[in-house]
Amino acid sequence: ARQPYQEPPARHDLGRMDIACPSCGALHWAGEKLSSSSSTSPKFGICCDSGQVRLPPLQPPPPPIQALFTDDSPQAKDFRENIWKYNRAFAFTSLYVTEDHSVNRGRGEPVFRILGELYHRGAPLEPSPGRTPSYAQLYIYDPQAALDHRASLNAGLKRETLATLQAALNEHNPYVRIFRHAYEVMERRRQEGNPDVSVRLQVATPTSGAHARRRNLPTADEVAVVICDSNGEDPNPRDIVLYQRSGGLRFINDLHPSYSPLYYVVLFPRGEAGWHPDLRM
Repeated sequence: ARQPYQEPPARHDLGRMDIACPSCGALHWAGEKLSSSSSTSPKFGICCDSGQVRLPPLQPPPPPIQALFTDDSPQAKDFRENIWKYNRAFAFTSLYVTEDHSVNRGRGEPVFRILGELYHRGAPLEPSPGRTPSYAQLYIYDPQAALDHRASLNAGLKRETLATLQAALNEHNPYVRIFRHAYEVMERRRQEGNPDVSVRLQVATPTSGAHARRRNLPTADEVAVVICDSNGEDPNPRDIVLYQRSGGLRFINDLHPSYSPLYYVVLFPRGEAGWHPDLRM
């Protein structure tokens, strides 16, 4: 039998996401306030647990990147409109998801829905023969060559903005130095007759077992330590393992402090560590 006509459900509007947490300043919708608080004095638990969690603020971006976020110039406006594309051009790692396209068969707003988990993956530091370098591979190249590759891979982005971001990241992002140093370590070992050596990145945390001043990179010693692995020893599952040529794509554990800054480079241009289990309030 034919089903009776039903009115389509009305669209639910949450209003503007403009209610600041009084403890940390994070913006919320009004409906996210704790039920024990009032509309005139709202409190929130999903950001800082009403002030129970206090993290140091992020450092201000380098001035050239700060200008892209705040200026009214055509270059800055283009950057903000395409920020996810500029971030992709400079990410050290790639994004891997299984996307559900069935939700976009109608005429509504596009929806990004995934099946399963979202992953970040790292590749060898040198591309396979005949392949164009991408992601972290570009950071071991001469800056001019790297800029040429980025411009060719991102034809819709402004070369001037790519050059601005590249110069700022090369100067201020510690992971640029870390990956270059790791590549130099592996290249030196390869020339010494050990071509299969890998490098593990371990962030020195209070309980990680890695001393904050032991075997560190001289210019980024508070971010990570590089440990050569040439004896077949299984790495810690939370280490980031780098290979020079072989090894294929490797998943980055989302508990690693470098998980977020290696992918969201434009948001973390100074490479501040992301969340990790050893974080202390």
